[in-house]
Amino acid sequence: MKITAHCRNITGQCLPEDKCMDHKISIIVPVYNAEKTLERCIVSLQEQLHSNIEIILVNDGSRDASLEICNRYAREDSRIRVVDKPNGGVSSARNAGLDAATGEFVMFCDSDDWAERDWCSCMYAHYVPGNLAVCEIHREDVPSEEHAVEEEIVERKEYLHYFMLMCPPYNKIFSREVIEKNQIRFSGQLSLGEDFVFCLQYLSALDGNVRFVYRKLYRYDTSNENSLSGKIPALEQCEAFYQAVTTAMHSLDAWDPQSVQTRDMLVFSHFERNLRGIATEKKMSLGQKFRHGLRLQRMEGFRNTCRNGSRWGNFAYVWLLRKGWAAAAMGILILRQTVKKS
Repeated sequence: MKITAHCRNITGQCLPEDKCMDHKISIIVPVYNAEKTLERCIVSLQEQLHSNIEIILVNDGSRDASLEICNRYAREDSRIRVVDKPNGGVSSARNAGLDAATGEFVMFCDSDDWAERDWCSCMYAHYVPGNLAVCEIHREDVPSEEHAVEEEIVERKEYLHYFMLMCPPYNKIFSREVIEKNQIRFSGQLSLGEDFVFCLQYLSALDGNVRFVYRKLYRYDTSNENSLSGKIPALEQCEAFYQAVTTAMHSLDAWDPQSVQTRDMLVFSHFERNLRGIATEKKMSLGQKFRHGLRLQRMEGFRNTCRNGSRWGNFAYVWLLRKGWAAAAMGILILRQTVKKS
């Protein structure tokens, strides 16, 4: 009987070709007001070459026709299950999907994105117990990069070197046994970076390597991006994100300069979004804004990431931030805003 290296069992051994789809993959799709893109997403999952799948559509209190679309496809395809819940955000929707999953493996897909037909089968083929398999993401706003090999194996502690691939859950395949054994869920306490924290917690529970698959198997739709960038992240959220990432770095022993710099740039970007957002807040007085800046600069996460984190702005602004003087940097932002209005 023919043996193919693209079919492995859960211990990593090659399987006969007619057994290579034995393990079920649960694909979790959080759905919220996605009627414009949902059908494209569902169809791409129905057409997966890995036939042993279940598609869990979690309707998170949608106010449009999303639930109707979910139910229609579920009636037509026995592999599709619908979980209908009150709105609680993407983390609670994904967690509801995890609670409902029955597959040996778990993958995630967002309702405004879609996947190549071999997304599941290729990720399954590259899965090795104790390792984390990660594929590339197709984005229209990111240029393609050539790679000499299809798969690169790196140590866990080097995970933060791969900035464009490390954060989202939808370009990875997860063992549900590892998730349940270690009680890993998306944090309901975080409103930013919860995807990355989930991936870091999962990786921390492994004892193997990271396997980067250089194929663009997942298609990210930039035209439907959620406008979270317009919201001012709370300082408490920024600090919680810093603490969660730092804790995971301790577990991974990821303290080389490149990993630390990646953490600092990622975490500090949220602190700076807070600073810039507060500087333009019309309902706050100048005194309130400067007091906010003083509060910000006392935070551990800000103090420990400001030297590496700040990259953009005029010389004085960047210099002040790198010194950790957020209140003074706030003054420059307010002054620049005043000059623009005059």
